[in-house]
Amino acid sequence: MSLKLKLTLLLSSLFLVLLLNTSIVFYLDQEGRSKLNAVTRTHLIIDESELLYNDVISAETGQRGYLLTHDASYLAPYYSGIKESQSRLSELNNLTVSNKKQQQQLSDIRLLVEQKFAELALTIELAQQNTDASIKKAISVVQSDQGKIIMDQISEKISTFQDDERQRLDIERKEFRHNRKVITFIVSIQIPLFILLSVLCAVYIRNKLFKPLNLLITNTEKLERGEKPDTTHYTAHDEIGHLLKRFYRMSKIIHKKTAKLTFQANHDHLTGLLNRTELESQLIDAINLCTEDSKVAVIFIDINKFKELNDHYGHAVSDDILKETAKRISSSTRADDDIYRYGGDEFIVIMHNTAKTSHVEAMIAHLIAQFKRPFEVANQRIEVSLSIGVSIAPDHSCDALQLIKNADTAMYKAKTTANKTYFFYQSNDEN
Repeated sequence: MSLKLKLTLLLSSLFLVLLLNTSIVFYLDQEGRSKLNAVTRTHLIIDESELLYNDVISAETGQRGYLLTHDASYLAPYYSGIKESQSRLSELNNLTVSNKKQQQQLSDIRLLVEQKFAELALTIELAQQNTDASIKKAISVVQSDQGKIIMDQISEKISTFQDDERQRLDIERKEFRHNRKVITFIVSIQIPLFILLSVLCAVYIRNKLFKPLNLLITNTEKLERGEKPDTTHYTAHDEIGHLLKRFYRMSKIIHKKTAKLTFQANHDHLTGLLNRTELESQLIDAINLCTEDSKVAVIFIDINKFKELNDHYGHAVSDDILKETAKRISSSTRADDDIYRYGGDEFIVIMHNTAKTSHVEAMIAHLIAQFKRPFEVANQRIEVSLSIGVSIAPDHSCDALQLIKNADTAMYKAKTTANKTYFFYQSNDEN
């Protein structure tokens, strides 16, 4: 076998290994994008199903208000709830078009929602006749509990629907994490593997080509001068440096893409904040590191009357309010604090290394001051306020989920207490 053929085969083998590794990583990267899209879609399905139930409740609330007061303004949430419910059912149908089981469950939910809206429409129509007999009949329809039975069935069906989606979400998350681990593993072995092959190739080329050639030239010169040939001198050569640079550049691109996909999986697409995916595990780690002199505060933040803002201004303005809220919360916290969008209009701040509650109060005071300035959205000035609850580890609990629950309880107390924006959790808040 000629030296030329050997060198060609060696270099071809090196190129094929690089191409194979690159192809594998590219394939896994595309698969990871697909899995990330599946996670995002399932999150959206769960959120839309929750909003669907809220819309049905909103329609029922408007119906009850109209029956009690005969005030036509109560019909606004009734009609809005019906319209939004129909829109969300269509959206859910599109999102689950490839899942026959969920399509069947949606069909059952749609039927129950239509039955519920038919019952609401009947009572409103009777009330609008404004006769003693029609009003009495409308009340009897409400008191028959048929509407409650249907609402219970809707709630049960939606809960079952969401449970199925959450199970799917857990599977999709595991698949996505596994995909990221595989890519990380492959990338981590690519560089040392390629370096090893490159070194072997360089050694082979030097020993089989350059070393003999240099020895021949040197010895020829010495023979011309009448000197004794010397075979102990070799000149080192590194002919593959350029190729290695290209490989490092490719690896850098792959790492950048991996970091981008990981960011998208762990962050809220609207606000750019962390989402709740890693909240529990990160909070557990923080609790494990906390001491009496370095505590962890969980600050639960909720936007007051966000649903009314959404109904009044629309989704686009509501999204801008959420983004501006995230910015103002971020500007009020320290660099080492973690901020999460917990869901809807709820945010959670994990405040690390907190020695005194006064430090937390100072942060909250700064945050409240930020919200005294109206939001300027779509050429409108909108007043936005917050309700805030705080729980502290280890004072209130050393369990991550319990800390979040305690902060939520304190937040609800602030929301239901006049002229109070925030409360620290107290054990008697549960009563």
